[in-house]
Amino acid sequence: MLDAAYQTCYNRYKVRGITNKAMTSVEHFCTQLKAQGRRMTPQRRAIIQALVENHSHPTAEQVLTRVRSRMPNLSPATVYNTLHELVDIGVLQELDLGLGERHYDVFPAGHAHLVCLGCGRIEDVPCNRDALRLAPEHTHGFVLEECSVVFRGYCPVCASQREDHRGGAS
Repeated sequence: MLDAAYQTCYNRYKVRGITNKAMTSVEHFCTQLKAQGRRMTPQRRAIIQALVENHSHPTAEQVLTRVRSRMPNLSPATVYNTLHELVDIGVLQELDLGLGERHYDVFPAGHAHLVCLGCGRIEDVPCNRDALRLAPEHTHGFVLEECSVVFRGYCPVCASQREDHRGGAS
């Protein structure tokens, strides 16, 4: 079993006072883009809707596929540019979880991630930001900006398949 301190993350520099519910409304995303002087186009709204409707940590390609079912002529560049804009303004988090592609999270703060090494399933897990606070003598002079915690292992289905495979190999 992992020590409780390793099951949490700390990020005192980017704490947001917004609830996850507020962060995931289409209107919240649209308002944030408009506040940054960016136009709200039907394409951007559809991309945001695809992100909000499904909290599965999609890749840009998955977002493109979802939106193209409604807007067949949507360009990949529009999806990538919109995702990058949402990341830049802080309402979307780009994740490199070691799965080969970047994933996107509509909950940009306040949790860690659990990743299945078998199927790539990603789950949000709660974290306590105060538990991994570095003592000043351990920062090596760094000005800390963020902390991310990713737990890697096997989901129940993949763990069962691994066990079945091991049992059959004997």
